[in-house]
Amino acid sequence: MMTRLLVILMVCGLLTGCASLVSQSAWPVFIDNATGPAQFVITNHNNVEMARGQTPAIIILESGAGYFRRANYLVHFSKPGYQKQGYGLISYLNGWYFGNITNILGFFIDPATGAMYRLPEQLIISLPELVPPR
Repeated sequence: MMTRLLVILMVCGLLTGCASLVSQSAWPVFIDNATGPAQFVITNHNNVEMARGQTPAIIILESGAGYFRRANYLVHFSKPGYQKQGYGLISYLNGWYFGNITNILGFFIDPATGAMYRLPEQLIISLPELVPPR
């Protein structure tokens, strides 16, 4: 019985990725504007709108954009009396991905689930005021 349980645990370990187990593929990102509430629109690398709202907000975004492709977003901010601005929000390599050193299948599973990457925890900007014409 103990041998069977050990075999089952080993097979389960081989069929999963490290980052997929201990991490996630969608991340909450806190978005804010230091000059007060502002409107925002988030688009992905295909210019498809992913979210919109008003700061401050927490938005959940996918960290992967396909097999071995990290997600890239553009956050467009606007507020009356202030310049419109766009800021990049780019995922980066998740440290848990290196836990696959003992699990070769995880090197291929984590990129498929998006758990290979993670997003920054926050994007806090400061929109510049419009300068009135002279």
